Amino acid sequence: MAPEPVDLRGSEETLLITLFLRERDAASAHPILGDPFAGPALARVEYGSGAWQWFSSDTATINARAKCLDTWAAAFLAEHPDGQVLHLGCGLDSRPLRLERPAGSRWLDVDVPRVADLRRRVYDLPDDVETVAASVGDPDWWDRVDGDRPTLALAEGLVMYLTPPEVHDVVDRLLARCASGVLAFDAVPGWIVPASNATLAAFRLDARFRWGYDGSAFRARYPQLRERDDVAVTELAAAATTGPWHALYRAVDLVPHLRDAMRLHRYTF
Repeated sequence: MAPEPVDLRGSEETLLITLFLRERDAASAHPILGDPFAGPALARVEYGSGAWQWFSSDTATINARAKCLDTWAAAFLAEHPDGQVLHLGCGLDSRPLRLERPAGSRWLDVDVPRVADLRRRVYDLPDDVETVAASVGDPDWWDRVDGDRPTLALAEGLVMYLTPPEVHDVVDRLLARCASGVLAFDAVPGWIVPASNATLAAFRLDARFRWGYDGSAFRARYPQLRERDDVAVTELAAAATTGPWHALYRAVDLVPHLRDAMRLHRYTF
Protein backbone atom coordinates (compact mmCIF):
# COMPACT_ATOMS: atom_id res chain seq x y z
CA MET A 1 0.00 0.00 0.00
CA ALA A 2 1.49 3.36 -1.09
CA PRO A 3 1.70 6.06 1.61
CA GLU A 4 -1.03 8.65 1.33
CA PRO A 5 -0.76 12.39 1.96
CA VAL A 6 -2.48 13.67 5.08
CA ASP A 7 -4.28 16.92 5.78
CA LEU A 8 -3.86 17.76 9.44
CA ARG A 9 -4.22 21.19 11.00
CA GLY A 10 -3.39 22.86 14.29
CA SER A 11 -2.84 20.45 17.18
CA GLU A 12 -3.69 17.54 14.84
CA GLU A 13 -0.20 17.86 13.34
CA THR A 14 1.40 16.79 16.61
CA LEU A 15 -0.18 13.33 16.48
CA LEU A 16 2.27 12.41 13.70
CA ILE A 17 5.19 13.50 15.92
CA THR A 18 3.87 11.22 18.66
CA LEU A 19 3.55 8.35 16.18
CA PHE A 20 7.09 9.02 14.94
CA LEU A 21 8.44 8.86 18.52
CA ARG A 22 6.59 5.60 19.17
CA GLU A 23 7.99 4.08 15.99
CA ARG A 24 11.45 5.25 17.06
CA ASP A 25 11.02 3.65 20.49
CA ALA A 26 9.70 0.38 19.04
CA ALA A 27 12.73 0.13 16.73
CA SER A 28 15.22 0.78 19.56
CA ALA A 29 17.30 -1.86 21.32
CA HIS A 30 15.48 -1.30 24.62
CA PRO A 31 11.93 -0.07 23.92
CA ILE A 32 9.85 1.49 26.68
CA LEU A 33 6.39 1.13 25.17
CA GLY A 34 7.32 -1.15 22.28
CA ASP A 35 4.25 -0.30 20.21
CA PRO A 36 4.23 -2.87 17.36
CA PHE A 37 1.58 -0.92 15.46
CA ALA A 38 3.42 2.42 15.25
CA GLY A 39 5.79 1.50 12.42
CA PRO A 40 3.17 0.04 10.06
CA ALA A 41 0.84 2.98 10.77
CA LEU A 42 3.55 5.55 10.05
CA ALA A 43 4.41 3.75 6.82
CA ARG A 44 0.87 4.31 5.61
CA VAL A 45 1.10 8.11 5.65
CA GLU A 46 3.15 10.49 3.56
CA TYR A 47 5.01 12.93 5.74
CA GLY A 48 8.13 15.07 5.91
CA SER A 49 9.97 14.11 9.07
CA GLY A 50 12.77 16.69 8.89
CA ALA A 51 11.58 18.86 11.79
CA TRP A 52 10.46 15.83 13.75
CA GLN A 53 14.06 14.84 14.39
CA TRP A 54 14.28 17.82 16.75
CA PHE A 55 11.69 16.10 18.97
CA SER A 56 13.69 12.84 19.20
CA SER A 57 14.88 13.78 22.69
CA ASP A 58 11.25 13.40 23.83
CA THR A 59 11.17 9.70 22.89
CA ALA A 60 11.53 8.42 26.46
CA THR A 61 9.05 10.82 28.06
CA ILE A 62 6.35 10.33 25.40
CA ASN A 63 6.60 6.55 25.51
CA ALA A 64 6.84 6.39 29.30
CA ARG A 65 3.71 8.55 29.48
CA ALA A 66 1.84 6.19 27.15
CA LYS A 67 3.00 3.11 29.05
CA CYS A 68 1.70 4.52 32.34
CA LEU A 69 -1.68 5.32 30.81
CA ASP A 70 -1.79 1.83 29.29
CA THR A 71 -1.17 0.40 32.77
CA TRP A 72 -3.96 2.48 34.27
CA ALA A 73 -6.36 1.50 31.47
CA ALA A 74 -5.51 -2.20 31.86
CA ALA A 75 -6.07 -1.96 35.62
CA PHE A 76 -9.44 -0.30 35.07
CA LEU A 77 -10.59 -3.00 32.64
CA ALA A 78 -9.35 -5.77 34.93
CA GLU A 79 -11.37 -4.29 37.80
CA HIS A 80 -14.38 -3.49 35.60
CA PRO A 81 -14.66 -6.06 32.76
CA ASP A 82 -18.04 -4.52 31.91
CA GLY A 83 -16.55 -1.02 31.92
CA GLN A 84 -16.41 1.61 29.23
CA VAL A 85 -13.36 3.50 27.98
CA LEU A 86 -13.68 6.94 26.41
CA HIS A 87 -10.42 7.38 24.48
CA LEU A 88 -10.58 11.16 24.13
CA GLY A 89 -8.64 12.87 21.35
CA CYS A 90 -7.28 9.43 20.42
CA GLY A 91 -5.35 10.64 17.35
CA LEU A 92 -3.33 7.77 15.87
CA ASP A 93 -2.83 5.99 19.19
CA SER A 94 -3.05 2.19 18.88
CA ARG A 95 -4.09 1.77 22.52
CA PRO A 96 -7.21 -0.39 21.87
CA LEU A 97 -5.00 -2.74 19.84
CA ARG A 98 -2.24 -2.84 22.48
CA LEU A 99 -4.54 -3.69 25.39
CA GLU A 100 -6.55 -6.80 26.14
CA ARG A 101 -10.18 -5.72 26.31
CA PRO A 102 -12.74 -7.92 28.10
CA ALA A 103 -15.54 -9.18 25.87
CA GLY A 104 -18.18 -7.32 27.88
CA SER A 105 -16.45 -3.93 27.82
CA ARG A 106 -16.98 -0.95 25.53
CA TRP A 107 -14.30 1.17 23.85
CA LEU A 108 -15.02 4.51 22.17
CA ASP A 109 -12.30 6.28 20.17
CA VAL A 110 -13.19 9.98 19.97
CA ASP A 111 -11.57 12.51 17.64
CA VAL A 112 -12.49 15.10 15.03
CA PRO A 113 -13.81 13.71 11.71
CA ARG A 114 -10.59 14.38 9.76
CA VAL A 115 -8.50 12.45 12.28
CA ALA A 116 -11.10 9.72 12.78
CA ASP A 117 -11.15 9.11 9.02
CA LEU A 118 -7.36 8.88 8.88
CA ARG A 119 -7.38 6.57 11.89
CA ARG A 120 -9.68 4.13 10.10
CA ARG A 121 -7.33 4.07 7.12
CA VAL A 122 -4.04 3.48 8.96
CA TYR A 123 -5.29 0.91 11.48
CA ASP A 124 -7.27 -2.28 11.05
CA LEU A 125 -9.50 -1.71 14.05
CA PRO A 126 -11.80 -4.52 15.24
CA ASP A 127 -15.54 -4.06 14.99
CA ASP A 128 -15.96 -3.70 18.74
CA VAL A 129 -13.89 -0.49 18.79
CA GLU A 130 -16.39 2.30 18.20
CA THR A 131 -15.05 5.29 16.30
CA VAL A 132 -16.76 8.56 17.21
CA ALA A 133 -16.01 11.24 14.60
CA ALA A 134 -16.52 14.33 16.74
CA SER A 135 -14.63 16.94 18.71
CA VAL A 136 -14.45 16.02 22.39
CA GLY A 137 -16.15 19.36 23.03
CA ASP A 138 -19.16 18.47 20.87
CA PRO A 139 -22.07 17.75 23.26
CA ASP A 140 -23.93 15.47 20.83
CA TRP A 141 -21.57 12.47 20.96
CA TRP A 142 -22.15 12.08 24.69
CA ASP A 143 -25.52 10.52 23.84
CA ARG A 144 -23.55 7.40 22.87
CA VAL A 145 -22.04 7.08 26.34
CA ASP A 146 -23.62 4.48 28.64
CA GLY A 147 -23.91 6.33 31.92
CA ASP A 148 -24.61 3.14 33.90
CA ARG A 149 -21.24 1.54 33.16
CA PRO A 150 -18.09 2.28 35.13
CA THR A 151 -16.25 4.67 32.82
CA LEU A 152 -12.62 5.49 32.20
CA ALA A 153 -12.13 8.83 30.45
CA LEU A 154 -8.57 8.85 29.17
CA ALA A 155 -6.92 11.82 27.47
CA GLU A 156 -3.28 11.77 26.37
CA GLY A 157 -1.68 14.86 24.85
CA LEU A 158 -5.08 16.55 24.65
CA VAL A 159 -6.14 18.86 27.46
CA MET A 160 -3.28 21.36 27.04
CA TYR A 161 -4.60 22.13 23.54
CA LEU A 162 -8.12 22.86 24.81
CA THR A 163 -9.33 26.18 26.17
CA PRO A 164 -10.23 26.29 29.88
CA PRO A 165 -13.99 26.32 29.11
CA GLU A 166 -13.55 23.28 26.83
CA VAL A 167 -11.69 21.36 29.54
CA HIS A 168 -14.36 22.19 32.10
CA ASP A 169 -17.13 21.27 29.68
CA VAL A 170 -15.66 17.81 29.08
CA VAL A 171 -15.22 17.13 32.80
CA ASP A 172 -18.67 18.53 33.61
CA ARG A 173 -20.31 16.24 31.04
CA LEU A 174 -18.37 13.21 32.23
CA LEU A 175 -19.44 13.72 35.83
CA ALA A 176 -23.03 14.51 34.89
CA ARG A 177 -23.36 11.57 32.50
CA CYS A 178 -21.50 8.77 34.28
CA ALA A 179 -22.24 7.46 37.75
CA SER A 180 -18.73 6.24 38.54
CA GLY A 181 -15.33 5.83 37.01
CA VAL A 182 -11.85 7.22 36.48
CA LEU A 183 -10.47 10.34 34.82
CA ALA A 184 -6.84 10.03 33.61
CA PHE A 185 -4.91 12.68 31.70
CA ASP A 186 -1.55 14.38 31.32
CA ALA A 187 -1.24 18.11 31.81
CA VAL A 188 1.25 20.96 31.99
CA PRO A 189 1.40 23.90 34.44
CA GLY A 190 0.56 27.42 33.36
CA TRP A 191 4.17 28.57 32.96
CA ILE A 192 4.81 25.89 30.33
CA VAL A 193 2.07 27.18 28.03
CA PRO A 194 3.94 30.20 26.55
CA ALA A 195 7.26 28.33 26.52
CA SER A 196 5.80 25.41 24.56
CA ASN A 197 4.00 27.72 22.18
CA ALA A 198 7.27 29.45 21.35
CA THR A 199 8.84 26.07 20.55
CA LEU A 200 5.93 24.97 18.38
CA ALA A 201 6.01 28.28 16.50
CA ALA A 202 9.76 27.92 15.94
CA PHE A 203 9.12 24.63 14.15
CA ARG A 204 6.27 26.18 12.16
CA LEU A 205 3.67 23.95 13.76
CA ASP A 206 0.26 25.61 13.90
CA ALA A 207 -0.50 24.13 17.32
CA ARG A 208 -0.85 26.04 20.56
CA PHE A 209 -1.22 25.15 24.22
CA ARG A 210 -4.20 26.87 25.85
CA TRP A 211 -4.74 25.32 29.28
CA GLY A 212 -2.37 25.03 32.19
CA TYR A 213 -3.27 22.67 35.04
CA ASP A 214 -3.59 24.10 38.55
CA GLY A 215 -4.19 21.21 40.94
CA SER A 216 -5.70 23.25 43.76
CA ALA A 217 -8.12 25.07 41.44
CA PHE A 218 -9.05 21.84 39.65
CA ARG A 219 -9.82 19.97 42.86
CA ALA A 220 -11.76 22.92 44.26
CA ARG A 221 -13.91 23.04 41.13
CA TYR A 222 -14.54 19.27 41.21
CA PRO A 223 -14.86 18.14 44.86
CA GLN A 224 -16.46 14.89 43.69
CA LEU A 225 -13.14 13.85 42.13
CA ARG A 226 -10.77 11.93 44.42
CA GLU A 227 -7.10 12.20 43.52
CA ARG A 228 -5.43 8.82 43.15
CA ASP A 229 -2.17 9.57 41.33
CA ASP A 230 -0.01 12.58 40.45
CA VAL A 231 3.15 11.39 38.68
CA ALA A 232 5.98 13.30 36.99
CA VAL A 233 6.60 12.04 33.45
CA THR A 234 10.35 12.56 33.94
CA GLU A 235 10.18 10.20 36.93
CA LEU A 236 8.66 7.55 34.67
CA ALA A 237 11.30 8.21 32.01
CA ALA A 238 14.10 7.88 34.56
CA ALA A 239 12.75 4.51 35.68
CA ALA A 240 12.52 3.32 32.07
CA THR A 241 16.01 4.36 30.87
CA THR A 242 19.64 3.59 31.64
CA GLY A 243 22.98 5.32 31.23
CA PRO A 244 23.14 9.03 30.34
CA TRP A 245 19.39 9.36 29.75
CA HIS A 246 18.64 7.89 33.18
CA ALA A 247 21.10 10.31 34.76
CA LEU A 248 19.58 13.24 32.88
CA TYR A 249 16.02 12.48 33.99
CA ARG A 250 17.14 11.92 37.57
CA ALA A 251 18.83 15.33 37.48
CA VAL A 252 15.71 16.96 36.03
CA ASP A 253 13.66 15.50 38.88
CA LEU A 254 15.80 17.43 41.34
CA VAL A 255 14.52 20.74 39.90
CA PRO A 256 10.84 21.18 40.89
CA HIS A 257 9.86 23.41 37.97
CA LEU A 258 11.34 21.02 35.42
CA ARG A 259 9.99 17.94 37.21
CA ASP A 260 6.49 19.41 37.10
CA ALA A 261 6.61 20.43 33.43
CA MET A 262 4.39 17.46 32.55
CA ARG A 263 2.57 15.23 34.99
CA LEU A 264 0.05 12.42 34.80
CA HIS A 265 -3.12 12.67 36.88
CA ARG A 266 -5.63 10.01 37.85
CA TYR A 267 -8.87 10.78 39.66
CA THR A 268 -11.76 8.53 40.65
CA PHE A 269 -15.40 9.52 41.02
